[in-house]
Amino acid sequence: MKFKIIFLILSFAIFAVILFAANEPLVPEDFIPDPNLFVIKKDNPDALILADTLTAKDGIITLEGRVKATRQQDVLTCSKALVSNKPQWILATIRPNLHRKESIIETRVIREMNISAKNIYICKDDGLLSASDTVVVSIDETTWDLATHSRVIITSDDLIGKEDSERLIFSGNVKIYEPEGENPSDGRGNRLDYLRKRSLAVLSSANGDALINTWELNPEMNQKEKRSLKGKRVIYNTLTKEGISE
Repeated sequence: MKFKIIFLILSFAIFAVILFAANEPLVPEDFIPDPNLFVIKKDNPDALILADTLTAKDGIITLEGRVKATRQQDVLTCSKALVSNKPQWILATIRPNLHRKESIIETRVIREMNISAKNIYICKDDGLLSASDTVVVSIDETTWDLATHSRVIITSDDLIGKEDSERLIFSGNVKIYEPEGENPSDGRGNRLDYLRKRSLAVLSSANGDALINTWELNPEMNQKEKRSLKGKRVIYNTLTKEGISE
């Protein structure tokens, strides 16, 4: 009888020691985390991306909801985006819009540009920007002294550009027009090269039917008259409204 009681007491004591050891937290000196588990960069991130939900699979991150990606002077908003880290690219697919505001020193102009399309793709590694299907681009230009303001809208099937280039290339069914002003201009072609630093739109067509309808001052009548420029290539300044055809 005494033996059984002693055995029960010893069994309970051993169980209590095991239970206590199991619940006792690890001593900090005994826990050494993987040094590569969390790597926090000291410099500022190249881009900041916000979204309502995030899922990851096979190296691709899916962002949904109110998606907003900010990088330097570019702000990309959409309702859904796919993001890759290697290579670094983002594909915005639902109601995407890319906004850019920049100051052009060469022409002393502040330009705001909005690009919308069904798909907008930006790749940081090669500096590629592309938009496809139902591309609409609005360009607002204001001189530094606020004396002159202009707005043009360009629509096309596709758009492509490079980060290190001043040129944006529109292709397909290309149209350009001014939605504001007393004497709005408009034009069409198969391709349009927009030179950002010089505010030049170069419309071209292999059939020679590239067209710009603009307005020119008649000094004798002291009023503006409509003028049509047509050819294989038409060069048009979106700020001064001057143009030539070739």
